[in-house]
Amino acid sequence: MTEAKHTFSRTEAGAVIIVSLVVALRLLGIFLLLPIFSVYASRYPGANLPLAGVAFGSYALTQSLLQIPMGWASDRWGRKPLLLLGLTLFTLGSLSCGVAKNIAQLIIARAVQGSGAVASVAIATLADMTHPNIRAQAFAVTGIAIGSAFMLGLLAGPLLAAQIGFSGLFYLLAALGALATLTAGWFFPSVARSQAKKSVTSVKLILRNPELRLIYLAGFVLSFALNLFFFTYPLSWTDLGVERSQLWEVYLIIFIPSLLFVFPYVRYAERRGRLWGVVRVGWLSILVGYASYLFSALQKWGLYVSGAAFFLGYTMFQPLLPSFLTQRLPPEGRGTATGFYNFAGFLGASLGGILAGTLSHIDHSLPEAVGLAVIVIWALIGLPNTPDTAI
Repeated sequence: MTEAKHTFSRTEAGAVIIVSLVVALRLLGIFLLLPIFSVYASRYPGANLPLAGVAFGSYALTQSLLQIPMGWASDRWGRKPLLLLGLTLFTLGSLSCGVAKNIAQLIIARAVQGSGAVASVAIATLADMTHPNIRAQAFAVTGIAIGSAFMLGLLAGPLLAAQIGFSGLFYLLAALGALATLTAGWFFPSVARSQAKKSVTSVKLILRNPELRLIYLAGFVLSFALNLFFFTYPLSWTDLGVERSQLWEVYLIIFIPSLLFVFPYVRYAERRGRLWGVVRVGWLSILVGYASYLFSALQKWGLYVSGAAFFLGYTMFQPLLPSFLTQRLPPEGRGTATGFYNFAGFLGASLGGILAGTLSHIDHSLPEAVGLAVIVIWALIGLPNTPDTAI
């Protein structure tokens, strides 16, 4: 293949930048909450760790339930209108979270916030606008934008919560959601809508394809493991005496390996047709992260190793799974297919968040033991495979 087929055209570069910006703006708000949610939510009137876990997971639950309908609707009526609708719902839900006065209201408001289920729409748009030979790189760029938002959220979340309060973070989320909505309205690329009949055909293909099921399983396990990990991870640091406002220093350190390593490795592997190696290295890194957390969580060095290893492996998978998925399907079915993918992912995130609170209430090491078992079982069932052909 020629070098040109492995580089972005001007149109592709523009689409990647805009999609990455919109997705990163929205996710920045979520990532601001991730490092401190369990610490603050457990202090709401009427709250305990299990209910804080429900509040943590209710957002992902409504996300999971709406991913398939939103993806299907984007195949039928176009990507952009559905994206704008979802971002608006997210903004309104964030405002509702800001005014919540007790844990019950927070749980309901988080469910409303999660109704803005636009991840499948954004993934489908990026796939529509890029050539198969550079699609993993395109998703890697989006992954870097998301990773940067992740790092900024992890660093700024503890500091901002200490300054403006937990409720203030939700108002900031609403502002970011409004900014993402305006950006999408002005600059988001329009993609021609598909015929409904073709979309129905693609649903049958999706449900019968064993390779797609492995991708959906991977999305479920990764999101489950992420929420299980990051519900307990900040609690482990505070148990060791680290102040909530100092957690940003921890997250800065554990993010550095991903920032330096993931995109160059994915680019190298894609150019040489060795993305299968990224899958295996990513799984092994996640396994090491959970294992080191389980056996050395009482020591700071163990927490640093576990956080860096887990996040490195998790970040490796982020550009691969949507790339593998969209290369196996024609454009008219991508919204629906990514809807199933994000349904699986957010369902895993919901269960991970809810179970994290309940398991932590029983025993602080139980979430890590469950997570480690799930990761091993995942490999036994089957890791996702690289596509033989691309569409």
